[in-house]
Amino acid sequence: MKRRFGLCVIAAILTNACGSENSGVVVDPPPKGITPGAPQFALPGDLVISDLQIVDLGTLPGGTNSSASDINDAGDIVGSSETTSGQTHGFILIGSVKTDLGTLPGGNVSFATGINSLRQVVGSAKNSVGIFHGFMWQSGVMRDLGAYPPEDNIGSQSFAGDINDAGLISGVVDLAGVIWDLSGVPNFPPFPPAVRLTDPGPFRPTTAGVINNAGQVAGKFLIEEQAFRWQAGTIVRFPQLGFENDPEGINGLGQVVGHVQLAPPFRVHAVFWPNVTTVLDLGTLGGTNSEAHDINDDGLVVGFSQKESGDTVAFVWRADLGMQALGTLGGLYSAASGINASGQIVGASSTSNGARHAALWTFKLATAIAIDVKPGSAPNSVNPRSHGVIPVAILTTDDLDATTVNPQSVRFGPNNAAEAHGRSHVEDVNGDGRPDAVFHFRTDETGIQCGDTQAILKGETLGGNAVQGTDSIRTVGCK
Repeated sequence: MKRRFGLCVIAAILTNACGSENSGVVVDPPPKGITPGAPQFALPGDLVISDLQIVDLGTLPGGTNSSASDINDAGDIVGSSETTSGQTHGFILIGSVKTDLGTLPGGNVSFATGINSLRQVVGSAKNSVGIFHGFMWQSGVMRDLGAYPPEDNIGSQSFAGDINDAGLISGVVDLAGVIWDLSGVPNFPPFPPAVRLTDPGPFRPTTAGVINNAGQVAGKFLIEEQAFRWQAGTIVRFPQLGFENDPEGINGLGQVVGHVQLAPPFRVHAVFWPNVTTVLDLGTLGGTNSEAHDINDDGLVVGFSQKESGDTVAFVWRADLGMQALGTLGGLYSAASGINASGQIVGASSTSNGARHAALWTFKLATAIAIDVKPGSAPNSVNPRSHGVIPVAILTTDDLDATTVNPQSVRFGPNNAAEAHGRSHVEDVNGDGRPDAVFHFRTDETGIQCGDTQAILKGETLGGNAVQGTDSIRTVGCK
């Protein structure tokens, strides 16, 4: 599984010691072009986000605010929501049905943080004496993962962060990163055993946030503020960048993402550990701070970043894509927490009325192409009130033969207007000696409105590869 949740662990700073075991590691600077963000028009051959959609997942009945934490490969979503009484409860969303996970007996709060393919959900909830314990929920039953004996007599608490398909749960008991193994423990209490990541050996304060199906755990040494990867009792340290290196997500390849604190000036940046010798600063969308929270096996990273305006917005990043904003539900804030194998992203976003709701983003990755609205004219004047057609050319470049774009797939403008004649005609519109493809779209079907300054054409090649191009326009006849 991957990442969704920063475990609520309070750790004292016991020493100022910094890890010094990183000689020979590689620390990469922010990728070029990430700060202050992507250009307005992508160059031909670049990857771009296409068909981006965001869905408001709502709340539990009567609630005002909610957030989504994780999504499995089947599209089942877990998160937390306020209820009618004002309490916060974990939920699972399967299709269109949202189920309240409830709380531990006598408790009043729960948070769902991870889900596997078996719809086993983990998280943390308060028990009858108000202390947080990790839980595993399945088929309507919430089971207490316990803490260290004598537990509540000393206020021992636990948090469960993630669960893989084998039933291994990563989490924290007090200041110890642990693994709960549910195999062979079909019913509990008694509580299943919690194995410390630093066993055997002396106790070291750690966290264990996330786990993948290979049984690899991403965690952190609390004293050194250093991220590591654990597997079958062996710990491998990741290189440090700045301080407070916090891992947040891990994919099936053992690649880890998270965030670090940098100074001077003090700021937090999203980072990517592609292997145990390299850490990559992902930069921001133009603002000061960013965090990465999850990564899938295709290398798509999600999280949130401040923009130059100071607003915070969810992002998706990949080395060949850069950091791209995902938008909001109408407010000024969004943050992504999880991504599955299909690229579905979950998190939270503010709405136009100021509430925060769980959100689901979907998108396609498309290759940027060169287009020319109204070939031969400059500027590209469009009268939105016209009942005529708008010619748009896809230009052949070194990256694309325009004649290989399927005319039946092409859509233009905000309303995704189809080609008026269902076909294209071939001509060399820019005089470079290469055949271009020209399409015509009925103006009143495009959805272009007065004041628009650009228009987008989308389609697919005959081989099924998504393409997208953008060109500037000037609207006329609007007074």
